[in-house]
Amino acid sequence: MAFSLNRTELIGRLGRDPEMRYTAEGQAVTQFSLATDRPTRAGNSPETDWHKVVCWGKLAEFAGQYLAKGRLVYVSGRLTYRSWEGRDGQPRRATEIVASEVILLDRRPETVPTSETEPTDGSAAAEADDIPF
Repeated sequence: MAFSLNRTELIGRLGRDPEMRYTAEGQAVTQFSLATDRPTRAGNSPETDWHKVVCWGKLAEFAGQYLAKGRLVYVSGRLTYRSWEGRDGQPRRATEIVASEVILLDRRPETVPTSETEPTDGSAAAEADDIPF
């Protein structure tokens, strides 16, 4: 009986915002880079490994909508390899994780709403300090 397994699980932070596009057939595809750290033997600061992640379909739409640079995520999927010839005629090869699951592990970054009528010189803070309660 032959048995094989191609499964990868990573926890890391996005290195840049995801890039989402649609194929000619209308299927969503999103790519992003994921950084994972690993300790060094000498006890120095950890080394970073970079992984290219590809999501398809509804998972791609989720990734394009909710992921952003710096977000902490869990990614599960399979390794795949692509080969092609570059514009310079040189052979190229890429290793990618085709994601089957992406889970957000941190809270959505909170945006601080600012009003265009709020002064930016600090006078609003000074007025708030004058309130006796």
